Amino acid sequence: MAKGYWNISGAVTNPEGMGPYLQAVEPYLAKFNARFLCRDLKTDVREGDAGHLTVIIEFDSLASAKAAYDAPEYQEMRKFRQPHSKVSLSIIEEGDHAGH
Repeated sequence: MAKGYWNISGAVTNPEGMGPYLQAVEPYLAKFNARFLCRDLKTDVREGDAGHLTVIIEFDSLASAKAAYDAPEYQEMRKFRQPHSKVSLSIIEEGDHAGH
């Protein structure tokens, strides 16, 4: 089964304010067997305006990645992050789905 991913990019605008979100999100994601593949606060952006933050989180499947995001518990947790960051979060599936 193909894995699912959260692909997050953007900027943290208030690092001190992110504490409650970070404390809550890591144990929450552990419930989904998710693992952080990349967490970078100093992303070397070569094109575009992605921001200095990049996070890639791997899930066992696309369905699991979607379920983790859509859960009411996570939707409440987002409120801790939103005032302190500007991010783009995409849910993607492993593999080449834009084949030529």
